[in-house]
Amino acid sequence: MVFTRHSHLPLLMDYYQRLLQLATSPTSPLLADGIDIHTLQPVHWTYPDGQRVPMSNFASQQNFLRGLTALSTLTQDPGFEQQARHITAYFFNHYVDDASGLFHWGGHRFIHWQNGNIEGPASKECVHELKHHFPFYAFLHQVNPAKTETFLKGFWAAHVSDWEKLDLSRHGEYGQHFDPELFTRHQPQPVVDPALWPALPETVGLTFVNAATDLIYAASHYFHYTQDEHAKRWAKHLYQQFVLARHPQTGMPVYQFSSPLQRQPIPDDDTLTYSWFGDRAKRQFGPEFGEIAREANVLFRDSWPVVVDNPLAILECAKLLDEPQMRQGAIDGITAYFAHAWDETHNQMIPMWNSGEDMTGYTFVRDGYYGDKGTTLARQPTDPAYLLTLIRASLQSEDATLRDLTVRMWKRFGLGELDTTTLHATHVAEQTTLTSAYLLMAILELHAANHDERLLRLADDIAENLLCQHYHAGFFLPGPLHRYVRLDDPLPYALLALEAAHQGMYADIPVMISKGGYLHGERLVGDAIKTVYDHDVIYNQTSAA
Repeated sequence: MVFTRHSHLPLLMDYYQRLLQLATSPTSPLLADGIDIHTLQPVHWTYPDGQRVPMSNFASQQNFLRGLTALSTLTQDPGFEQQARHITAYFFNHYVDDASGLFHWGGHRFIHWQNGNIEGPASKECVHELKHHFPFYAFLHQVNPAKTETFLKGFWAAHVSDWEKLDLSRHGEYGQHFDPELFTRHQPQPVVDPALWPALPETVGLTFVNAATDLIYAASHYFHYTQDEHAKRWAKHLYQQFVLARHPQTGMPVYQFSSPLQRQPIPDDDTLTYSWFGDRAKRQFGPEFGEIAREANVLFRDSWPVVVDNPLAILECAKLLDEPQMRQGAIDGITAYFAHAWDETHNQMIPMWNSGEDMTGYTFVRDGYYGDKGTTLARQPTDPAYLLTLIRASLQSEDATLRDLTVRMWKRFGLGELDTTTLHATHVAEQTTLTSAYLLMAILELHAANHDERLLRLADDIAENLLCQHYHAGFFLPGPLHRYVRLDDPLPYALLALEAAHQGMYADIPVMISKGGYLHGERLVGDAIKTVYDHDVIYNQTSAA
């Protein structure tokens, strides 16, 4: 049978060109973070006083930059990449803090799309924050090597408050000068001692995996550009703390490698959950669960950062650093997680402590950081996106446990059968109802390794599903009723990657490892002031909202 396909490249070219036209500021090359498809105006952040500010957050546009460079590769039209360079160069020339080297971007800071002023939610003091953003450093470094390298060091300087204890702050201060030899001046010291488990170091800052992984990613890139062995040592040292803090019996990963140091008396009001009152998991669950109840050990809130974002980034870092031990650390963590938390029979994920204790059906007996009193934990459908982590890891390692897990999950999703030893497909499903940009990328990774055309046909089927579900009125949206398009959405990039695979150019486009950036802070929502994410109050809103 002869298979013919309809290329999506013309649609994607039109999409990127249209977003460039709609999102570009009338006063500068800056882009809006998103577009209201009804008014074709930029998305706004609404401050508690009602002021509406059009948003341009360069950290929330990195996947879009990847898309522009990939388009130039696929079309041989340099215009797309030139646009990306123009935007990036303008940003470098106007929005880099001279003292700290930090960029004016991230989770709590953005630029007024029209007048160019620096903005940010006052409740977060406009501090610097990256959490699993994984910027397009390769491109940023091409445009301005000096400012990119200064940022990579300044990022560490602003977010490491105590180098000996590895006390981290997810919030970095602008305007602070730093020692350019910081990686050399500081020497790694022991931090996490597995012999003391379940006790973990107590820190003033929060050593969240999402913030720490971006630091590891930055130091790995700094080493890649400069061959600074001290930066490499620090990247390895920070990641190693997460490995050392894992549960000694299960090997399951942790969300952080320390507990917040209690600095104020615990209030009677359980809804006050600031970290200076101490470990939030201990406070909310300690009376019922004992020593396992620590923030580090919670795997029932949101495991995506632990089993998708972090390992995908660490696998890239291991390649940049040429560190197989780091790669194996990522592999050990994800295999341990799925060995305990994946209910293969029902294809569900089990909420649990990293001890392996099943929390399914548990109802919270008090309010706290992890949810309101009365919240009941339930199992969730397994996300096919997990296959991107598993396949990328399996293609970099012959770890038998990992490959067996990958093969089983592939089969459980009805995608066919893979050989455990070679990962070659012995059978490939002709159709699927799955719609996941990350799954599409996973299939493309597998195809790049073995060139099985059946995999491309399966990828084409998923692409059609994605277009049917998410392409509406010429924009990629969560659904047909959603109103705001997000530039950093990874879905159109995944479709570009499919076109690259069909052209034999998949290896020539940037690697995608992030769902994109965000803005977080106080915002007027209805008549109330709430601390919210732009994903929730903008991009997930429908026309009726």
